[in-house]
Amino acid sequence: MPMCRAVGRRVKQKVITSGWESVCPDSPGDNGGHVLACAHRWKNVFYSKKDSQNNKLPNGVCYRYGSDLRHGQHMIPCYRDHQRKFGEDYGSCQAGISNFLTEDLIIMGAPGTSYWTGSVLVFNTSSRGMSVYLDDEAGTVSFGSYLGYAVGAGHFLSPATLEVVGGAPQYNQRGKVFILTMDNSLLKVVSDVSGKELGSYFGSSLCAVDLNADGLSDLLVGAPLATGAAREEGRVHVYINQGQAELLEAEFQLTGSDAYAARFGETIADLGDLDDDGYHDVAIGAPHEDDLKGAVYIYNGRKEGISPTPSQRITGSTLGRDLRMFGQSLSSGIDIDDNGYQDVAVGAFLSDAAVVLRTRPVIQVKASLNLPEQIDQQVALCREHNAPTVCFNVTVCFSVRSRHFRGAIDLQYNLTSDLLHKPSFPHRFYFHGNGSSNSTRGHVKARHSQLTCTTHVAYQRKDVRDIFTPVQFQVSYGLRETSTHRTSSKTFPPLKPILQQGTGHQNTITNQTRFARSCSLVNCSTNMQLSAELVLPHQQQYFALGSGQTIMLKTWMVNSGDDAFLPRLMLYFPNNIHYIKVLQNQDNLVSCDVTQDINTTMVLVDCSITSLRLPAQSQLNINFLLDVNQNSTSGDIDIHVNTSSDNYERAEYLHDNSLSLLLPLKYGVNINIHGFVTPTSFVFGDEDLTPVNCFSETFNYTYKVLNSGPSRSIDTVVEIALPKILTPHRHRLLQVIDWQSSHGVCSISDTTVSVIEDCDVPQASFIKQLIFFFSSTSTRRLFCGRGDELCERLVCRLGNLEAGRDATIQLETRLNPAVLLQAPGRLGIMKLESTAMMSSPREDPHTILIQKQPAVQVVVEALFTQKPTSTVKVFIIVVSLILGLMILAALIWCLWKAGFFKRNLHKKEEEFRRHSWDYVPKSSERESFS
Repeated sequence: MPMCRAVGRRVKQKVITSGWESVCPDSPGDNGGHVLACAHRWKNVFYSKKDSQNNKLPNGVCYRYGSDLRHGQHMIPCYRDHQRKFGEDYGSCQAGISNFLTEDLIIMGAPGTSYWTGSVLVFNTSSRGMSVYLDDEAGTVSFGSYLGYAVGAGHFLSPATLEVVGGAPQYNQRGKVFILTMDNSLLKVVSDVSGKELGSYFGSSLCAVDLNADGLSDLLVGAPLATGAAREEGRVHVYINQGQAELLEAEFQLTGSDAYAARFGETIADLGDLDDDGYHDVAIGAPHEDDLKGAVYIYNGRKEGISPTPSQRITGSTLGRDLRMFGQSLSSGIDIDDNGYQDVAVGAFLSDAAVVLRTRPVIQVKASLNLPEQIDQQVALCREHNAPTVCFNVTVCFSVRSRHFRGAIDLQYNLTSDLLHKPSFPHRFYFHGNGSSNSTRGHVKARHSQLTCTTHVAYQRKDVRDIFTPVQFQVSYGLRETSTHRTSSKTFPPLKPILQQGTGHQNTITNQTRFARSCSLVNCSTNMQLSAELVLPHQQQYFALGSGQTIMLKTWMVNSGDDAFLPRLMLYFPNNIHYIKVLQNQDNLVSCDVTQDINTTMVLVDCSITSLRLPAQSQLNINFLLDVNQNSTSGDIDIHVNTSSDNYERAEYLHDNSLSLLLPLKYGVNINIHGFVTPTSFVFGDEDLTPVNCFSETFNYTYKVLNSGPSRSIDTVVEIALPKILTPHRHRLLQVIDWQSSHGVCSISDTTVSVIEDCDVPQASFIKQLIFFFSSTSTRRLFCGRGDELCERLVCRLGNLEAGRDATIQLETRLNPAVLLQAPGRLGIMKLESTAMMSSPREDPHTILIQKQPAVQVVVEALFTQKPTSTVKVFIIVVSLILGLMILAALIWCLWKAGFFKRNLHKKEEEFRRHSWDYVPKSSERESFS
């Protein structure tokens, strides 16, 4: 800690040596001009030498001097002749390590009392009485707490009472601050606040100050060893007094620059009201900041307590000197230059120096900017370039006030016109004599409590089209040069005043006026109405991803109110939608700006029309072309459309200014399945061809699965079903022995139907074989439906199949022809149909199958040989022979019965010839006749 020059005074029978006098001097402004200096390591070596004791008891001593610093009153409150033991009671109390001086009270900290439990000592200079804190039986203050390491006083219970505050930075290694009230010769604890961080040294510095001007003292508590992101940055805790010493901690902590090892909060001082805003301000030291160079921070009191950010940071380099540990000690309360403001002394320990910082006078400025209520474009009051011009007066007025400064104040200002003009258009007003500039400068001399005004003329440009946007003027001002009078001090030169920099003070004021307008609705309100629709390709109800086609967004803006200036149309949609262009309207050109929000991945299209306004009772149609990112996922997308203008619009008209359109993004999938088999047919039932293996027929199936788009097919599944048995029998007809796919994986699906795998297939009976042989030839189809358990099902999961890509599935099967000979069930022509169909493991509402249930059937024909079996052959021969003999016998019998075998026919023929007219007997007959 910084040392002041010791004033060596010998006390009877007491020797002062290495006492560190003035280690913590105090001289607040309400103490009658007295100064208090203490040496907390003072010890009386006389008794130590006399009793041959090795321990030197650091009792501590304090001196109270008058304003002339010549006549001092010393106090050794902890000295007891009978106490010879180090640490016991007041033997090593170190009184005065911290102190606070009021008009009639001397408050001293004694942290070494009772084995460093600590205590606070209060000496009343009027009654000459001493009040001390003695720890109670309950042990309110624990051993080793260092109570009294920092002390102060304030109005905590009420504005009419004075309480003492003492810090105990080692209390439970976290620190604590106690508020004590004086009860005769004892101090009693009425309230306390506790530190939270271990080893932060909370309570090693404190300041009781009324921050919010409510008459009650608030409390600032330093924790210089508190650690934030790095190490020992330091913190100051803020407690606002709610009355009756009820302290409410602020939601924030003061941190300075939050620098590494700065030990911010090592010292805290009340500076009084520096900026004339009615609230006390404080200085906080950070002596270890910037590699032990140090810094002092100024914080301003406010109605709500204190500003969380400093208004000023002062370092040794700011003063033009290389000071070390600047801010290790602070002392305030004295106005050394008599300018009405408290000054502050800052100690720089490693530089053995102290710096007095003087406070500059504060000037409060009230500025006003006067404009006409409205601008009438029909009245041209001025002439510019030999032509009538619309103009009006702009009056700037200033009034200054200061508590202690009475000199003339020279203010300079900058006046700017039309701050709200559209960036794409020039300013609508300018000042004469400054070309085309919209700003002008000036200065005025202002005196205390006197209104000073100056007037400028603003001229309107000829080509003003925007009569809807308000015309705003701004004045920014500051100090120029100030004449000061050296009437306040004979020693120090006067300081240049400074403008008050309170909360919200930017030394800038604005005011605005409007153009006069003739309107049909109240406040010239517009009534914008918006409608829109999406036109999707081929009039579909969804947009197929990957189609590569565009979307048209049609919008209609209708203004049913007064003229709308700068109408805007905004689109807001996710960034997987691409804005292509706006289809220009011949009557109104549209300009659009596209921006993307990187935080929300949303795109904003902000469009405006070049004609600047949408007249009353008019309509504007704007169409957009949009595209969709081909890598987008399916789902519904919201496109938000909003319209607005720069004019006022009544709240009841805003409901139809915005709308949302739903754009369904779906996968449009067109799956085509093609297949073929080799061989396509075979003959069965020939006993001459007896195979070695019952599954003698082999077939190779090939299927092509093609996605014709336009979208990718998600989780594509193809199911191939082949007849497994010949109903109603259970012997296996066909088995799949091998398969492979160019995409994904395939597997045989399990079924619940039991199948007989035995090759010994029972043959049909002789009667059935005979009937089958003589039956007419017919055809039977063996086919598979979706989910048919009587079929062998091969399920191929092909994954995502992009548009234009195909997948090939090949499988090899073997067939047992003997199963086809089973009866009932067999026919002359057996068509074995295998079906490949698209399936899906889940219902996807975002996938549209353009071809419903794509499938293909591949047929293998089984042709019966038409050769009878051996038993049927024998049967046919025997039956044929028997039938032949029976037919022959019947025929002979019939001939016999008919007399076929008698020769009567020859005689009848002879007689017939004889009776004929042309009968001529043969020569032999004539001779015999003759």
